[in-house]
Amino acid sequence: MPEILFQCLLAVLAVVGTVEIIRAVLLHALKTENPGRFLLAVSFSGHDERAEFVLRNAIERAKWVGGDVQVVCLDRGMDEETRRICETVCLDHPEVILCTPDEYREFWMG
Repeated sequence: MPEILFQCLLAVLAVVGTVEIIRAVLLHALKTENPGRFLLAVSFSGHDERAEFVLRNAIERAKWVGGDVQVVCLDRGMDEETRRICETVCLDHPEVILCTPDEYREFWMG
């Protein structure tokens, strides 16, 4: 019985590894000189218990995509505690921008 479980685990890991190799080759083959800029916006309003988790998840997703991905944390009326959490995460990751929707429009659209 343990041999079957080990073989199943090995098969799953082989499939995941193969998919990862194909992904890396495709990303390299489809790379252009000017890939543009991607924005990953996460917005919070009021109190959000999962703010840190959601923001750190967005940062990891941006790293996974690769390239030039900008994470933007939008303050749509978050409370003091949620804002403090987002500011702390932004201090840990200076590439993350914390702004209001008006600041976002002014900076990115103007």
